[in-house]
Amino acid sequence: MDSTIFNRRTLLGSGALVGIGALLAACGQQANNEAAATSTAAPSETASASAAASDAASATPSPVITRGYSGGSKAPDGEYRKADGYGPAQNVPKPRNEPAQYPENEEGLIHMMEDWVVAHNYGIQTGDCSYAKKYVSEDAEEYKFYEYVEGLYKRGGWVIEGLDSYQKEGNLMYNQESKEYRVRTRRIWSFVLYSEPSGKGSKAMNEDTSDDVFVFVYRYSNGYWQIISSEDV
Repeated sequence: MDSTIFNRRTLLGSGALVGIGALLAACGQQANNEAAATSTAAPSETASASAAASDAASATPSPVITRGYSGGSKAPDGEYRKADGYGPAQNVPKPRNEPAQYPENEEGLIHMMEDWVVAHNYGIQTGDCSYAKKYVSEDAEEYKFYEYVEGLYKRGGWVIEGLDSYQKEGNLMYNQESKEYRVRTRRIWSFVLYSEPSGKGSKAMNEDTSDDVFVFVYRYSNGYWQIISSEDV
């Protein structure tokens, strides 16, 4: 199911790629902590033009971008640094290890969502989505998104920006037949860039906020809330 909450997720499978070599050009110089091999430096524009003139059939390969440290250096222990063109975020505060039990009411749901958003944004910044997965069903679109993020980091990529927050815009509604809760919710985000180690990436800007409202579907069992799915409004 394609949900409006995942309008940026849809981009991931669309093949819409942008070159981010300029943004990531210095990454190889910061990568000795993560890779023993060094990547070939990208030629300058002048060198590229000269090579093209001397041998039009010769194609200059794109540099392999190896992630290094955000900010261009290793951050001191405890100093948070957001992701940038040099590498992923550093020293991201960890979420709670396990979901907490909260009451079966609106206040309890809000507390669960606060915990989940911390785990969600931690996964986006680190590639460790194990904490966030505990709050969602394996059938939910969110779970599929976490698997994409984990794969991106495993192959050497990372996410720049891309953090989410959520705002409740409706009452908590309960369906007696399905035993599920629904809440109209707005997802708040501005920009995201999924950086691939190849020097390519997928990016999206939230220029149209009209599709940021959706419905979260929850289930409550044995003291725990869980996100089951998200639905279009």
